Amino acid sequence: MIKAILADDEKKVVFLLQRLIDWEQLGFEIVGIANDGIRALELVEEADADLLVTDIRMPGADGIELIRRAKEKNPGLHVIIISGYREFEYAQSALKYGVEDYLLKPLKKDELNNILLRIREKIEEDTQKEYRQKKDVEKRQEMMLTQLRGNANHEEIRLTRSQLNDEYGFRFVEGVYYAALIKPGIAEGWKQPEGYRIVMQHTLEIVRRELPAISEEFAVSMFPEGVAAVINSKAYNPVEVKQCFTRIRKEIEKQRDLFWNIRATVVIGSRKPCAEELTESVREAIWLCKDRICHEQMWRDAGVEQPDYHTRYQMEASQKKRFQEAAEFLSREKIAQELEESYQDLLHADRLNGQMVEDWFEDVLRACLSGMEQSGDSGQRFVEKLRELLWYCSCLQDIRQLLEQMLVQKIQQLEEEKALQESRPIMLAKKYMQEHFQEELRLEDVSSYVGFNTTYLSSLFKKETGKNFTDYLTELRVAKAKELLCAEELSVQDVCERVGYRDIKYFSRLFKRSAGISPSDYRKLYR
Repeated sequence: MIKAILADDEKKVVFLLQRLIDWEQLGFEIVGIANDGIRALELVEEADADLLVTDIRMPGADGIELIRRAKEKNPGLHVIIISGYREFEYAQSALKYGVEDYLLKPLKKDELNNILLRIREKIEEDTQKEYRQKKDVEKRQEMMLTQLRGNANHEEIRLTRSQLNDEYGFRFVEGVYYAALIKPGIAEGWKQPEGYRIVMQHTLEIVRRELPAISEEFAVSMFPEGVAAVINSKAYNPVEVKQCFTRIRKEIEKQRDLFWNIRATVVIGSRKPCAEELTESVREAIWLCKDRICHEQMWRDAGVEQPDYHTRYQMEASQKKRFQEAAEFLSREKIAQELEESYQDLLHADRLNGQMVEDWFEDVLRACLSGMEQSGDSGQRFVEKLRELLWYCSCLQDIRQLLEQMLVQKIQQLEEEKALQESRPIMLAKKYMQEHFQEELRLEDVSSYVGFNTTYLSSLFKKETGKNFTDYLTELRVAKAKELLCAEELSVQDVCERVGYRDIKYFSRLFKRSAGISPSDYRKLYR
């Protein structure tokens, strides 16, 4: 709703303004009424109003003075003045202060209605323009931070202050530059990805709201690792910075009743004297944020603790091979077993850090992906999803559970898909046999129809049905013969021919072997 204030020293005029039209229907809410200029000015500030409707002559502060001061407090305020005919020239002088329109006394409903409709349209246009500008700024911030994140592992790629300002539209100045990462941690957050995304969005909004307390120019966006910020200020005040990020952390943790037990980690990269060194500060912040998995702390500062970039984890080739084989042969039990053994190896690694955990995670994924590809599934989308969910984990055990549950589910899915793929040709084969059992049907005919070679179809048919091709065809023909013997006045010879046999003695022998009695006796018994 558009917030409006009505101001006139005559109470009956204010009353008329309230009753003249349906404000709510037009999208307006009357948030204050004043009978003098001083009170009207107070209401403009208190209510953060969008519209002021005021008489040109007011006690305390006349209309022109009220408009001037109100516009100073709220430049976006829209103003309608109420004027008598004798005051028209006086009212015109108010137009230079940005008065939107005027109403002549006596007030007319249609005039007020039309003016309000025009103002509403303009406010909506301004709101949309402001929204587009805001989104444009956010997009530029995201692009810049993405560039810095991409450069983090390439120390030779550096962005200058002029590049940041010219290419991304910032106003960075000489002073101090540093990166920060704010990471909300939720136990088993990977099980509630939508809820976790909401927490991340709230975190982004909190950071944007609080950072102006320590910097006039900054950029904020979401990284997989957390909400990232690049901050530029003329000087670095450690007390103010710590207070600002403590407020941010506490605001995030206030959501714990709604979004489980949230614990936020704040990571600060080291302070740099120029924009060219921002990439290193971003790199430090990312490393320390990853390390929260192994060393949970609410506050990490690269100016105090130096990241250990050189200690990495590499899975043994034999272990990778076992993961690959377990995935290729779709063995859920083997996947779970290998994962537990590998996880225990990781826990006993020297100087374990968050980057090593990510290395291990990637080794497991790549080995399993290689095995899945051998079984005919690319698994790439599955791997991408797991990589996203990794950053929703808050501890080592979370990551281990995520891998086991998702990998076992994926193997089960592949098993079901493989079973379906294998059963489909058998279903086609059965359908073809149902439609052609009266003919001289051979395994080669069915194999050709299904598109498999005879040997493979014979093996698959036995596996899926428990019977070989000849036995299944015999059972099918005998079942059809039983129907004909009971339902129609046909000779045994006719029945024999109708179910695909030419030799009545051979048919009778097969029938008796299956039914336990001859075709003639079967007819006598069941008709």
